[in-house]
Amino acid sequence: MNTARKHIFAAFAVLASAALAAEAHAQAQASQTTSSTATIFQPIQLAKNSDLSFGNIVRPISGNGTVTIDPANGARSASGPLAIINTGPNATPGRASYTVTGEGGQNFSITVPASFNMTRQGSADTIQVTLSSTAGAGTLSGVLGTTGTSTFGVGGTIPVTNGTASGAYAGTFVVTVAYN
Repeated sequence: MNTARKHIFAAFAVLASAALAAEAHAQAQASQTTSSTATIFQPIQLAKNSDLSFGNIVRPISGNGTVTIDPANGARSASGPLAIINTGPNATPGRASYTVTGEGGQNFSITVPASFNMTRQGSADTIQVTLSSTAGAGTLSGVLGTTGTSTFGVGGTIPVTNGTASGAYAGTFVVTVAYN
């Protein structure tokens, strides 16, 4: 091999080595510009405007009945051989009502239990309350209006039999709201 060819071959080998080294260096590190965003909402809040009350009820002499509070308007109705009266303690029946406040136009969920028990004061006697909501049953959805508020109501139904013990019954249940 002549000297000129050797120099060209040597120069080619040096260039090839440099290119491979540069390529290896370029593949060992890479960069990418990334954006970041955030949207801040005001806290969601739930205010109770009124409690659920079934009012005063006279149990039937025989048989079974039910008392229902409408979740939309709080109206009380009865079925079966019982009576409802509008005097005495706890006489005013009505639905539980709530106001949700938060970021306007945002979706939120409402969780209302299907039922809970009220216990007679001074005893272990219970009445199971089946709940209903203007938003439906279970975990539901709502949308905060442009002003960031929404309202809903919770009513329910209780059974009253001729064997239901006389006395005042009370209990609690938890309603929860959260952004979706």
